[in-house]
Amino acid sequence: MNAHTEMPLSRRILEPVAAAPSILVTYAVFAVVVTLADFVILPLVSETFRARLVPYTGWVASMFYAFTIFFAFTLIYQPKKRRVVRFAGITLQLLLQITYGVYQLFKMTGETFGNPYLTISPWRPIWTILIPSIWIAVLYSPRMNRFCHQVT
Repeated sequence: MNAHTEMPLSRRILEPVAAAPSILVTYAVFAVVVTLADFVILPLVSETFRARLVPYTGWVASMFYAFTIFFAFTLIYQPKKRRVVRFAGITLQLLLQITYGVYQLFKMTGETFGNPYLTISPWRPIWTILIPSIWIAVLYSPRMNRFCHQVT
Protein backbone atom coordinates (compact mmCIF):
# COMPACT_ATOMS: atom_id res chain seq x y z
CA MET A 1 0.00 0.00 0.00
CA ASN A 2 1.17 3.54 -0.73
CA ALA A 3 2.73 5.29 2.28
CA HIS A 4 0.88 8.52 1.50
CA THR A 5 -2.50 6.85 1.96
CA GLU A 6 -1.61 5.98 5.56
CA MET A 7 -0.37 9.44 6.54
CA PRO A 8 -2.97 12.11 7.40
CA LEU A 9 -3.23 15.01 4.98
CA SER A 10 -2.28 17.60 7.59
CA ARG A 11 0.92 15.73 8.31
CA ARG A 12 1.79 15.46 4.59
CA ILE A 13 1.36 19.23 4.32
CA LEU A 14 3.04 20.34 7.55
CA GLU A 15 6.04 17.99 7.76
CA PRO A 16 7.78 19.30 4.61
CA VAL A 17 7.13 22.89 5.73
CA ALA A 18 8.66 22.13 9.13
CA ALA A 19 11.67 20.45 7.49
CA ALA A 20 12.28 23.34 5.06
CA PRO A 21 14.61 26.16 6.07
CA SER A 22 12.77 29.07 7.67
CA ILE A 23 14.34 31.31 5.01
CA LEU A 24 12.51 29.43 2.26
CA VAL A 25 9.21 29.44 4.12
CA THR A 26 9.61 33.18 4.78
CA TYR A 27 10.27 33.80 1.09
CA ALA A 28 7.20 31.76 0.10
CA VAL A 29 5.02 33.72 2.55
CA PHE A 30 6.49 37.02 1.31
CA ALA A 31 5.79 36.12 -2.33
CA VAL A 32 2.22 35.04 -1.54
CA VAL A 33 1.49 38.15 0.55
CA VAL A 34 2.90 40.53 -2.08
CA THR A 35 0.94 38.77 -4.83
CA LEU A 36 -2.31 38.73 -2.86
CA ALA A 37 -1.89 42.39 -1.95
CA ASP A 38 -1.23 43.25 -5.58
CA PHE A 39 -4.09 41.27 -7.12
CA VAL A 40 -6.71 41.22 -4.35
CA ILE A 41 -6.27 44.23 -2.10
CA LEU A 42 -4.92 46.92 -4.47
CA PRO A 43 -7.86 46.70 -6.89
CA LEU A 44 -10.15 47.51 -3.95
CA VAL A 45 -8.32 50.64 -2.79
CA SER A 46 -8.83 54.11 -4.20
CA GLU A 47 -7.29 55.15 -7.50
CA THR A 48 -5.35 57.94 -5.81
CA PHE A 49 -3.67 55.48 -3.43
CA ARG A 50 -2.65 53.24 -6.34
CA ALA A 51 -1.39 56.27 -8.28
CA ARG A 52 0.81 57.21 -5.30
CA LEU A 53 2.14 53.66 -4.96
CA VAL A 54 3.01 52.97 -8.63
CA PRO A 55 6.10 55.23 -8.79
CA TYR A 56 7.66 53.15 -5.99
CA THR A 57 6.76 49.62 -7.06
CA GLY A 58 5.92 49.80 -10.75
CA TRP A 59 2.65 48.88 -12.42
CA VAL A 60 2.60 45.34 -11.05
CA ALA A 61 4.40 45.16 -7.72
CA SER A 62 4.32 41.36 -7.64
CA MET A 63 5.33 40.91 -11.27
CA PHE A 64 8.26 38.57 -10.61
CA TYR A 65 7.27 37.30 -7.17
CA ALA A 66 3.99 35.85 -8.44
CA PHE A 67 5.88 33.58 -10.82
CA THR A 68 8.15 32.27 -8.07
CA ILE A 69 5.41 31.08 -5.72
CA PHE A 70 5.07 27.74 -7.52
CA PHE A 71 8.82 27.16 -7.40
CA ALA A 72 9.11 28.10 -3.72
CA PHE A 73 6.51 25.48 -2.84
CA THR A 74 8.17 23.01 -5.22
CA LEU A 75 11.38 23.45 -3.24
CA ILE A 76 9.49 22.73 -0.04
CA TYR A 77 7.53 19.68 -1.23
CA GLN A 78 9.70 18.11 -3.96
CA PRO A 79 13.10 16.79 -2.89
CA LYS A 80 14.34 16.19 -6.44
CA LYS A 81 16.36 18.73 -8.41
CA ARG A 82 16.14 21.45 -5.78
CA ARG A 83 19.25 23.25 -7.04
CA VAL A 84 17.78 23.48 -10.54
CA VAL A 85 14.40 24.65 -9.25
CA ARG A 86 16.00 27.27 -7.00
CA PHE A 87 18.11 28.66 -9.84
CA ALA A 88 15.74 28.36 -12.81
CA GLY A 89 12.53 29.03 -10.92
CA ILE A 90 13.38 31.68 -8.38
CA THR A 91 16.85 33.12 -8.97
CA LEU A 92 16.33 33.81 -12.68
CA GLN A 93 13.05 35.60 -11.97
CA LEU A 94 14.69 37.75 -9.32
CA LEU A 95 17.60 38.49 -11.66
CA LEU A 96 15.08 39.57 -14.28
CA GLN A 97 13.56 41.95 -11.75
CA ILE A 98 16.99 43.36 -10.92
CA THR A 99 17.76 43.80 -14.64
CA TYR A 100 14.43 45.55 -15.13
CA GLY A 101 15.18 47.78 -12.14
CA VAL A 102 18.55 48.76 -13.60
CA TYR A 103 16.87 49.49 -16.93
CA GLN A 104 14.34 51.73 -15.16
CA LEU A 105 17.17 53.67 -13.53
CA PHE A 106 18.14 54.92 -16.98
CA LYS A 107 14.52 55.88 -17.74
CA MET A 108 14.05 57.79 -14.49
CA THR A 109 14.50 61.19 -16.11
CA GLY A 110 12.08 60.45 -18.96
CA GLU A 111 8.99 62.53 -19.66
CA THR A 112 6.00 61.57 -17.49
CA PHE A 113 3.41 63.97 -18.95
CA GLY A 114 2.09 64.39 -15.38
CA ASN A 115 0.98 60.76 -15.35
CA PRO A 116 1.82 58.98 -12.06
CA TYR A 117 1.86 55.64 -13.90
CA LEU A 118 4.83 56.85 -15.95
CA THR A 119 6.69 58.32 -12.98
CA ILE A 120 9.68 56.44 -11.59
CA SER A 121 10.56 57.35 -8.02
CA PRO A 122 14.21 57.57 -6.96
CA TRP A 123 13.17 55.06 -4.29
CA ARG A 124 12.02 52.41 -6.80
CA PRO A 125 15.45 50.67 -6.91
CA ILE A 126 14.79 49.55 -3.33
CA TRP A 127 11.85 47.47 -4.59
CA THR A 128 13.32 46.46 -7.93
CA ILE A 129 17.01 45.97 -7.13
CA LEU A 130 17.77 45.89 -3.39
CA ILE A 131 15.01 43.59 -2.11
CA PRO A 132 15.45 40.96 -4.88
CA SER A 133 19.23 41.08 -4.33
CA ILE A 134 18.74 40.42 -0.63
CA TRP A 135 16.41 37.50 -1.41
CA ILE A 136 18.99 35.98 -3.77
CA ALA A 137 21.70 36.29 -1.13
CA VAL A 138 19.46 34.77 1.53
CA LEU A 139 18.28 31.94 -0.74
CA TYR A 140 21.93 30.99 -1.30
CA SER A 141 22.81 30.93 2.39
CA PRO A 142 24.66 27.87 3.74
CA ARG A 143 21.44 26.45 5.26
CA MET A 144 19.62 26.75 1.93
CA ASN A 145 22.58 25.26 0.07
CA ARG A 146 22.56 22.22 2.37
CA PHE A 147 18.79 21.89 1.94
CA CYS A 148 19.02 22.04 -1.86
CA HIS A 149 21.91 19.54 -2.00
CA GLN A 150 20.35 16.91 0.24
CA VAL A 151 18.49 14.06 -1.41
CA THR A 152 15.83 12.17 0.51
